[in-house]
Amino acid sequence: MRQHQIALVVLLAMIPIASCLFDSREAHEPGGVTGGCTLESPGKAFVCMTGAIASQQDADYERTISENFIFSPTLEDSLDQNFTGTEVFTLWDKPTELQALGLLFSDAETTTVDFGSTKALINKNTFVRFETNYTLTVITPSPPDSTITTLYKGLAWIDVRNEGGNWRVTFWDERSTVPGFHTWGFLRGILGLRFRP
Repeated sequence: MRQHQIALVVLLAMIPIASCLFDSREAHEPGGVTGGCTLESPGKAFVCMTGAIASQQDADYERTISENFIFSPTLEDSLDQNFTGTEVFTLWDKPTELQALGLLFSDAETTTVDFGSTKALINKNTFVRFETNYTLTVITPSPPDSTITTLYKGLAWIDVRNEGGNWRVTFWDERSTVPGFHTWGFLRGILGLRFRP
C-alpha cells in the first residue's frame, strides 16, 4: 500500500514538469487584419496623410487630424469672389475638414499629395511647426471618356503636436499661393460651399 502511495506522489509531481516541456504559441491577429498608420514621430503625420489621400480612405487622415484641428486660408483665398458674403472658412475644424475630404474623394477618380521637403521652423519636445510646399493632384472624370487633372499648390505652415504619444496635426495655416495655381485652401472653400453656403 505504501508503495502505491509513493508512486502516486511521484506521478503527481511529474505532471507540472511534463506540461512545461511544450511552449504555448502566441496569439496572432486573424488573417487580413492590419493596423492603421502610426504617428510615433512628427514627420509620420505627412506619411499618414499622403497614404490616406492616395488610397482615398479617410481613416488614416482622420487619425492624423487632432480633435482641436483648425484650418486658416490665405488672405487672398478668404477674399476671393467665390467666397464673398459667405462664412465658409469660419471655424474650419476637424468635422468640417473631414466633410470636405469626403466630397473630394467622391468627386475624384484619383488624388495624390506631395508635401515636398518639409522643413521644421519650430522644433520642441511636444510641438513642431513644419513649412511645406505642397502639390495636391486631383483627377476627375470628364464624360464621356476622359479625365481632367487639376493641380493645387501652396506654401503652408502645419503644426503637429504630441497628443498622448501620437503626433497629430493641430493647425494648418495656408501662408501663400503659387502663381498660376489655386491652393488646397481654395479647394477646401469650394467644397465647403456645398455644405456651408
